[in-house]
Formats: sequence, structure tokens, C-alpha cells
Amino acid sequence: MLDNSVIDVALGLIFFYVVLSLIVTSAQEWIASLLRLRAKTLRKGISRLVGDELARQVYRHSMIRNLAISDRHLPSYIDPQTLSAVLLDIVARDQDGKSVLVQNADELKAAVEKIPAGNPIGDVLKTAVAAGDNAAHEMSDYLAAWFDEGMERISGWYRRDAKAITVALAVVLTLATNASTVQVAGSLWKNDSLRSVIATEAMTAANTGSVSAVQQSDIDSLRAFPIGWTETTFDRMNWPAAVLGWLLTVAAISLGAPFWFDLLCKVANLRGSGGVTNRGSKAGAIPSGTD
Repeated sequence: MLDNSVIDVALGLIFFYVVLSLIVTSAQEWIASLLRLRAKTLRKGISRLVGDELARQVYRHSMIRNLAISDRHLPSYIDPQTLSAVLLDIVARDQDGKSVLVQNADELKAAVEKIPAGNPIGDVLKTAVAAGDNAAHEMSDYLAAWFDEGMERISGWYRRDAKAITVALAVVLTLATNASTVQVAGSLWKNDSLRSVIATEAMTAANTGSVSAVQQSDIDSLRAFPIGWTETTFDRMNWPAAVLGWLLTVAAISLGAPFWFDLLCKVANLRGSGGVTNRGSKAGAIPSGTD
């Protein structure tokens, strides 16, 4: 069986990562909202899917404009069915205003043929045109499924950009606070009273059952950790250990608060012999920002 000191050090480090990750996550969501990252990524993705000209027409369509908060704020999400209906309405509506839904296969093919060569949506629509009276509905369903796959790729682009922001913020926070994993781990191992205090706070945080329930008081507890800069820090700095500690901290923060909170609950269960209920299903409930 593991020694309690080892478990307490683990609890302290994990709690340390939870708190730092929460700070970075909040900052990342704020920056993403300020930059309207979701909306801009979606706009770029739709341009990739249907071409720049059709994308401009899509965003000018009344159904899409109604999804936006204002003319200056693009929507951050468009349902694939809605996007499919809007695109078909733009491509296939004839000069007399005849709805795409009442057009036959030949009319749809003629409309698709008018799409400029090289437009990525042209080949997709040509493949989607089916024979029969129900051609418009079948094309709409086919296109919606294709857009659904495209939205997955667009979501991946957003997650990649958000991850890059998270890593950058983790670097800034780690260096600004001198949050070295090596230093924190060493202090927790050597200082019995500090280890006990931090372990108690970690158990309290784990008992909340949800990472979103970690309160400001828990973030304030960051002051208890041996981090920060002083006038003599540079003189006493063990640079190889410091750099290693910073790298470990940045890598840990980049994994996200839900990951570390879930692990915190598991380690707290081990320390308390089942006294803490691990409700990891709530661990991902970080409020997300809106654009």
C-alpha cells in the first residue's frame, strides 16, 4: 500500500494543476470569445466547403442572418440541415422564384451545371442529384450529411486553434508565476505542514464533485504553493531544474482541468478509502464561452 505522504504529494500536485488549468481555461474562453474564434473558424470552413462566392451568398441569406446576434457578429454555429436548405435555395432557385423543393431532377441538374468549374461544392451536388420526383429532398438530405462531416472537420480546426491559445497561456502563466512542478513537488515532499494543508484543500475540492464547482477560494489557495518571484529568486535558481519544472507544468496545464479533476477524484478516493465519490461525468462541465 502506498505511503500517505506519496498520496498527499500526488493530491497536492494534481490540485495545483487543476487550479492552474482553470485559470488558463477561463482566459482561453475569454480570448476565443473576444476574437470571435468560433464564428470566424466556421466562416472559413464554409468557404472551404462551398467556395468564397457561395459562402458570401450563404451569409447574406435571411435564414443565416437571423442566426447572428447582429450584422457585425457572425453565427458561431449553423445546423447542417439549415446550411443545406440555404445553399440549395441559392443554387437552384430560378429567376421566377421557383422553390428548389418543387423542382425536378432535370431542373436541379441544370442549376448545378451553372456552378463555376473548380468550386468544391459542384461535384458534390452533381453526385447528389437523383432521378425521380423526390430529387430535391434526396439532394437536401445528402448535402446535409455531407455538411455534417464538414462540421466535424471545422470543429477540429477550432479545437486546434483553441489548443494553441491554451498552450501559449500556459507558458505565460507558468513563467509569470514561476510555477515549477519540480519546486512544488519538492516542497510538498519536504514540508509536512504544507503537504497536509494542501492535501486537505484538494480533498475539499474533490468533494465538490464537479470541476465547475471549484470556487474562487480554491483558486486563492494557489498562494499557499511555493511559487512566485522574489528579489533573490534568480540568485538561488537551479536553472536546469527550473526549466524542467516549467516544461512539466505547461504540459500538465495543456491537458485541461477536466482531466486533472477526474484524476483528483480518483486519488482522493484512494486516500479516503472510498470516502470521496468520483463523479467524473461532470468533470467536463466547464462553461464555454460564446461568440
